[in-house]
Formats: sequence, C-alpha cells, structure tokens
Amino acid sequence: MAFFGYKDMDKLSDVDLAIYRYIVSHDEKVPYMRVRELAAGACVSNSSVMRFIRKIGYDSFPEFKVSLKSELKTGEQPSDELPLVTMEAFSDDLLRLIKIVGGILLEADNIFLVGMGASGAIAEYASRQLSALCFNSSAVKDPYYPLSSQLKNTTNNVIITLSVSGKTPELIEMLNNFVNDPDTTLVTITGNLESPLARMGRYALTYNIEESRIHQYYDMTSQVPCVYIIEAILRQLRQQVALNN
Repeated sequence: MAFFGYKDMDKLSDVDLAIYRYIVSHDEKVPYMRVRELAAGACVSNSSVMRFIRKIGYDSFPEFKVSLKSELKTGEQPSDELPLVTMEAFSDDLLRLIKIVGGILLEADNIFLVGMGASGAIAEYASRQLSALCFNSSAVKDPYYPLSSQLKNTTNNVIITLSVSGKTPELIEMLNNFVNDPDTTLVTITGNLESPLARMGRYALTYNIEESRIHQYYDMTSQVPCVYIIEAILRQLRQQVALNN
C-alpha cells in the first residue's frame, strides 16, 4: 500500500480528508510524530486517525510511518545541479600535458585512437572530430587489428589509447609493438596512473574515477572524465587550426 498512490479518495469522509491533507502538507514531519500529535495537528481525535490509517490499508500507525518515510526517500528529487566532474578528478599536470599532446597532434601525419567497449565508442567520436579538423585520423576498436602492419614504413604517428583501467591485456599486447618505435608516440588516457598502459605511453593523461560494474562483466564506469580530456584536446586544436587559417 502506498499513501501517495491511494486512489479511493471518494471513500474518504470529511474527517479522513482533513487528516489526509494535513499529512500531505507536513509529510516530512509526520514520520516522526505520535498519533496524538498528528490528531492535534489535523484537529481530529486519536481514534479518527487510527480509523483513517486502517482505511487506507495499514494495520498500525508505526507501519504507516515506515511506509511513508520510505515513499519520501524513494521520491526524492535530484539536485538542480549535476556535478558530473570537477577538476579534483584530474591530475595536477593535466592542463600542461594537454597542451603538449595538442602540439604533437598538430604535427602528426597519422593519428589513431584505440579503445574497446565504451572507450571504443569515444575513440570513434574523437576520430571523427579530428577528421573534421582535417587531421588524418582513424579509430581502432578491434584489439587484433593489424595496426603494426599498417604503420610499417610510416613516420610521425600518434596512438592515443583510451582505457579506464589501463590493464586491458589485448590493448597491452597491441601497444607492445610500438613501445620502442621512434616513429610512434604513445599517449594514454586512463583512470589508473599506475597501470601498464599508462607506463607504456610517453604521455599519460589520467583521472580519478571509481570503477563500477554490474552483473560482473558490464562496465558502468562513467566516461565523463575521459570525454572531458578529449574535448579539451579538441578545443585546443580547433583554436590552433583557426589561428593558422
């Protein structure tokens, strides 16, 4: 039984309606009231309150108060603000690294963004934005893609790897081919500064986020910090491209 979902209002007497209106107007206080306090507030008798409580489906006043408190908690409205990310989520040297990476991308001949799952979707988005700015950019979501073969005999390449954990074995194996490649600069965007991927890259743009999974396998970790970093890099590149034109 739900108090706020009670539908048989036509069955309530005038006294019942007085009690109902009082509860609605003082819903945050009622869960902590006694029967006599509610009765006094609604200007009715204690017995009238108890008859009303039973009429709407509760066996006792304590049961009603517990139910009402639960309804109020469930129905709490979110704040008007939505603080998805703050600067405290990022490393202190993030802005400096973004400027450095932006400068490297401006001079790069080939840019590849690598990621799996949700990170792969963001890699596609970033690649599309870079392409719109006239950069030679591609996204790789398949960790078994023959990237080393594609970049053979090429120079001035940048590979940006997106990974929340920085521990994805398939990505680590792929990037091992480029760790000692003088023609390829590895950049990692990750939530784990101490991860293998962060250590493999020349530049690691990191953030702090609590990883979240459901049903063991489904990663529900927020990608907002990663998108923030991507957008910061893109903004810098847009400004530079505008100046050059």
